[in-house]
Amino acid sequence: MEKYLPIIIPIVLAIFAGLGWLYKHEKEKRVQVEKQLSEKKYNVYYKFISIFFDIFKSIKKGKTYNINSNVIDKLIDIKKDLIIYGSDEVIRKFFKWEEASNNSQGSLVPITDVIIEMRKDMGNRKTKITSKDFLKSVVADNTEYIELHKKGIV
Repeated sequence: MEKYLPIIIPIVLAIFAGLGWLYKHEKEKRVQVEKQLSEKKYNVYYKFISIFFDIFKSIKKGKTYNINSNVIDKLIDIKKDLIIYGSDEVIRKFFKWEEASNNSQGSLVPITDVIIEMRKDMGNRKTKITSKDFLKSVVADNTEYIELHKKGIV
């Protein structure tokens, strides 16, 4: 047995070195894929949030915001990308928001739920921000928030 040790030890070491290299290579590949996925998520989440704030900006300026075919096309593209890149929970919240929008419910809570879930998916898992916090931050003051709450919008 001792005469085979000089042959076996280098072979075993070569096997372990090969396994180590494979592990490292696969891990680097996984990290790269996760980075690309994160960038795609960020882009689609940013597009969605941008549409929300564009609409909100127009409303705050006293203008009516018409949902034209351009906005609809953007939302369809966002939906397509969300289905590919979004987390399950973001997709579920998006579908709930879409359903509420189609039913002409004036509440902004479903859209803020989508935005909060996007924040969680991008690394803020333990966020304490609620829909109420978010909505209070975008209205002028607490009085306006209370008025909108009475109307069922928030």
